[in-house]
Amino acid sequence: MISTSSFINNGEIYLKILLLEYITAGGFNDAPLPDSLLREGMLMRDALLRDFGAVAQVEITTTFDARLDEPKPQAQHKMQSYAVHTNTHPTEIWQKLLSECDAALVVAPETDGILHHLTQSLETAPIVNLGCNAASVKLTASKLATSRVLQQSGITTIPSYKADTFDCALAADNSLNGYVVKPNDGAGCENTWYFEDSSALNHWLQSNAEVLFKFLIQPYQTGLAASFSMLCKQGKAWVLACNEQKIEIDRTYSHLKYSGSYVNALARHYADFNELAQRIAETIPGLNGYVGVDVIIEDGVIYIVEINPRITTSYIGLQQSLHYNPAELILGLVNEDFSLPKHLTTHAVEVHVNA
Repeated sequence: MISTSSFINNGEIYLKILLLEYITAGGFNDAPLPDSLLREGMLMRDALLRDFGAVAQVEITTTFDARLDEPKPQAQHKMQSYAVHTNTHPTEIWQKLLSECDAALVVAPETDGILHHLTQSLETAPIVNLGCNAASVKLTASKLATSRVLQQSGITTIPSYKADTFDCALAADNSLNGYVVKPNDGAGCENTWYFEDSSALNHWLQSNAEVLFKFLIQPYQTGLAASFSMLCKQGKAWVLACNEQKIEIDRTYSHLKYSGSYVNALARHYADFNELAQRIAETIPGLNGYVGVDVIIEDGVIYIVEINPRITTSYIGLQQSLHYNPAELILGLVNEDFSLPKHLTTHAVEVHVNA
């Protein structure tokens, strides 16, 4: 790992940064683009390119799936973008670009170890990784493992059970509001189902016996769906936004649907979220840079749903909410004496991820 002093000079940042949002950058170049995640990916990519490109003395390198339009920089931005076509290996392209950069920030699904493997590549390159380390990504990619680690630290989570060993009869008393079934390493609400009772759940379990090892089951927790966006560094945390999540149950298809968030609409919960953020950062000190934490609030209790070791969709509204460029904050973490500016605002901003 190179020293951050190589691109920090008297407070001025000089670096070439590789920014990759996996879906739009060509990660699915030999497969159909996943419509459900593509819009979110494009919104996050464009927000990152806008914010990092607005930082003085920063040059951005990125790639894009050749089936998509090339991202366009604003006039003052310095950016190079490269098309990723079918029948090519995007990881080889990214590895070459890494060798030409000073730092990198990757946004990718935790599913199937994608984000973990990419993070390992960053750690073997002579660059500064602006995201979480590989160990924390591997841990938080597993919702079950994350829940166990947090519980050991006394942090409240929703009970989680492996789907392939789940016994509805034993768990019936603990799930008066139904059940949620989700991939252990899933992203967002992808492949997440809701079942009102054990009969409906049992039918699903019997119909999907061959893939149950990939899933976990949780009692459905009622309450306010929320999240907080934070910065982390070496066991410390700084909360940037307290967000309300727009999640609903599609009872026609028994799916949970995510349609966006209200960034900083829950600023009244800042003190509680900040305390929780510190405990999470101490428990998982490899968390670094921007991290999103999904929670449910009911009767004054905050239940951790999952930890996202990467940029989340709430980032899209962060600049407008804070009246400050969040990219400057992420880059500022390389300084030993990092602290949040005192004049950040907490305006509520709605983020839509549906067209």
